[in-house]
Amino acid sequence: MPKVVNHVARRLSITRAVAALIERAGIQAVSVRTVAAEAGLRPSTLRHYFPSSDEMLAGTITMVRERQAARFAQVPSSGDAQADIRTAWLHALPLDAERRTEAHVWLAITAVARTPELRRVLADINDGLDQLCAATVRVYSAGKAHPRESEAMMLRAFTDGLAVMAITEPAAFPEEVITAALDAYLAHLAARGSGGVT
Repeated sequence: MPKVVNHVARRLSITRAVAALIERAGIQAVSVRTVAAEAGLRPSTLRHYFPSSDEMLAGTITMVRERQAARFAQVPSSGDAQADIRTAWLHALPLDAERRTEAHVWLAITAVARTPELRRVLADINDGLDQLCAATVRVYSAGKAHPRESEAMMLRAFTDGLAVMAITEPAAFPEEVITAALDAYLAHLAARGSGGVT
């Protein structure tokens, strides 16, 4: 009897192998041969799912986007807008091993994205982060007549910086340091919104 292959699970195992390689050895290590070895597959089998390195990268960043979307979908609303925004950021920032791997993939692929598919998926991820930044400024600046548009951009730069430091200097930026930095920034936004010290 022929072996039944779960193609969805096979594709997922391949994209996880790509993510592991990127985190461990850098994006330059990604090739059909190295990913096949990481996933325990023959190169010919891998090419059936992803004929090229670019297609493997597109599948991997898509996997990252889908995992992020699934996490956000599971965040319950508490009825407290500021608490909910903070929780959303805790799900977005690389506070555990899985999200650090995702941050490695996002940063590495951002640096080399050259195909329309890669750029499209990255644009989706960036649009979601930009929307979260805009919502954060709106919620935490409640009471301020006209929050500056640049505040959302500054928040994006700050949170991107936290993500980069979390993966390049993990000993200096563990979960508690990142969380404290986020809380300090949110408190700063809230103080500006209420007319407090800037």
